[in-house]
Amino acid sequence: MKLLVDAGNTAVKMLLANASGELHAVGLQEVPWPHVEEVLVSSVADSSALTQVLAIAAANGKTVHRACTSSHWRQLECAYPNFQTLGIDRWLAVIAGYSENPEGNTVVVDAGTALTIDVINDNHQHLGGYILSGLKLSEQSIVNRAQNVFSVEGLSAHPRPGDSTPAAVKNGAFIGALGAIEYALNQCGGASTKLLITGGDGLSLHMHLPHSTYRPHLVLEGLLKWREGSEIA
Repeated sequence: MKLLVDAGNTAVKMLLANASGELHAVGLQEVPWPHVEEVLVSSVADSSALTQVLAIAAANGKTVHRACTSSHWRQLECAYPNFQTLGIDRWLAVIAGYSENPEGNTVVVDAGTALTIDVINDNHQHLGGYILSGLKLSEQSIVNRAQNVFSVEGLSAHPRPGDSTPAAVKNGAFIGALGAIEYALNQCGGASTKLLITGGDGLSLHMHLPHSTYRPHLVLEGLLKWREGSEIA
């Protein structure tokens, strides 16, 4: 059994992976440490929560492997000449997407604080991607800089025209994200392209992209694949 840890900008998420690769969410106090073989970590930001997880792992004598971006993974080639500058969360999501569709075109979307879109072609090439403001960040940037524009808590984003200023701002951010994703899809082959979406706002976007697949644990799926394909002893 492996403990998978995803330390993002705002939270730390953990899953247990059994020998069959099945994933189960777990809290820190629920980790069955005697049965954990190793700890795999994807970290874009150090935090007190991550430090606590690592300290408990060390106290239980567990080996910790922190994932890092590389120029390639198996046949998959990273688009970045300076591959070290590609965020590990993006790289792991790309690995997960590629693993699911290695012979086809794939677009991977992570809708979190930032909205990232990565493109993989049918020749095992990561072509790079796009980084946009996430839905909340896009909304806040307008509210913070434009007079008489404000937001209201509790509104749901929708692609229809907003019937108030807060709804117009929120829905504008939403269609901006949808439009960016659809543009990337069209650049990559259109309807034949596999579209995988993850992240905190991923489900709401998925609901309006009929050919998409929502995968809430895509980064951690990629972390497990990274370990399987790595050269770590």
